[in-house]
Amino acid sequence: MFEQISPRAFENSFESWLSSFVIDNGAEVIPIDGKQLKGSYDRNQGKSAIHVVSAWASEHRLFRRSCESG
Repeated sequence: MFEQISPRAFENSFESWLSSFVIDNGAEVIPIDGKQLKGSYDRNQGKSAIHVVSAWASEHRLFRRSCESG
C-alpha cells in the first residue's frame, strides 16, 4: 500500500499537517536524534552498547544529551 503513495505528496501533506499542528497548539518542534556508539558493548560482561539521544530546541537555544548503557 505505501509504495502507491507519492513521496512528494506525502511530504507536502505531512508538512502541512505539522505546520497547522504547531500553529494551532502553539507547539515547538524539537528535533531528536538517537545513536548507538559502535563498539561500545562488552560481550564478556554482558553489557549492551551505549545509546545517546540528543534534543535541540532552537527557539530557546537549548541542547540536551542523554547517554545510557545496559
